[in-house]
Amino acid sequence: MTPRLTLLLLLSASAFGVLLHREQQRGSFESFDRGHREFLRANPGSSEWTTMATEPQVILARLDDPDLPAAQRAFEAWPPRLDEWQVVLQNLTEWQPRAVSFNLPLVVDNSSGGLLKTLAAVPGFTLGQEATAAFSREFMPPELPPGLPVLRVQGELASIPQFETLRAISLPVRRGISQVDLGQKVVVEGEWCRVPLLARTGSSVVPTLALQSLLTWSTIPPDRLLVQPGTAITGPKGMVIPIDESGCFRFYLPLSARAGSVQADEFLFGKTRAETTYAEGTAERRALQAVSGSLVWLGVDDAASRLLKLPDGNTASIADLTTRALAAIQTGRFIRPLPSAWQAVPQAAAIFLGLWMLRWKRRNLWKGLLGGAFLLLTASLLAFQTNHTWVPLAPALVQLGMAFLAGWLMPRPAAA
Repeated sequence: MTPRLTLLLLLSASAFGVLLHREQQRGSFESFDRGHREFLRANPGSSEWTTMATEPQVILARLDDPDLPAAQRAFEAWPPRLDEWQVVLQNLTEWQPRAVSFNLPLVVDNSSGGLLKTLAAVPGFTLGQEATAAFSREFMPPELPPGLPVLRVQGELASIPQFETLRAISLPVRRGISQVDLGQKVVVEGEWCRVPLLARTGSSVVPTLALQSLLTWSTIPPDRLLVQPGTAITGPKGMVIPIDESGCFRFYLPLSARAGSVQADEFLFGKTRAETTYAEGTAERRALQAVSGSLVWLGVDDAASRLLKLPDGNTASIADLTTRALAAIQTGRFIRPLPSAWQAVPQAAAIFLGLWMLRWKRRNLWKGLLGGAFLLLTASLLAFQTNHTWVPLAPALVQLGMAFLAGWLMPRPAAA
């Protein structure tokens, strides 16, 4: 080929590559991409990322009564009274969850023996503990309650949200920090979501409700964890949770799956009534059966709570996004795409390999096509196993295919 023809082909392939990249961003190759991601997850070399569960075992028990007129609400009062919560927890226990997280204010003036007995019977009950942010460096850290463990930390603590006071709760239960005013929130940043897993007071780092719930569900003792801000939270059973400097877990929203869900008011009635009301195989019956062995997160998910805007234009509540994060951590599926700018690298490699293939004999083109596809797939597998990064391959593979077709159709000079 002449230099002029080579340059023309290079410019044409680059322009075609830009169009393919744009289609990739639009989701035109979603069917192929979905199969590619499932292949990466199913590969034996990726088993270290799925040590807690092969499928998500998180159920959001949705409280959405505020969306309804007062006459149609299942709970007699809003917020529900203490006796209503007691009924909900008793009936929830009948479905045999492995852990139950209560991310709602539980106001208890005088804890009765009946309430304590109910809480003691709930498997892995963990209560959210509200805290107030520290506004000055000079303060006396509060005394931590027995149910709130202090974690072992290696590294810098300055970026972890700090609290100064805790709301008093006179219940002997496990706890996790549910909110630090002005300092710790679930945040959506473009296509990413940040869920806090750590908080601190002074030099003592404690788990948020999300992390404490996960530990309770997985029966991992908090004293077996090692927290390295900016790197990961590591523990037994292969537990590795990547975190940033502030102790937040970040996951990519477009590739995250929603956790299972069930209406919280279903637990106002016993298991026997539910089994009588919902026939085997119905969606309601399956949702209730999924509670067995799962981590159940009791949280508000009404219209007023869905304030966080997602990349697809929909909105989500804090409870929804927290359970998505827990599902991702359970299965290790916190997959993230290669940054858009770097996605040009496999395409560029395909372009230059394709230009080289145009010089080959027709019988060798198959070797270039299959060899190039194998190298691209191997590189994507290594990227996934190393840091759980997904490298989109569809544009590069299409360009290799076009190079094969062009090389097959291009006339060869006649033999002398």
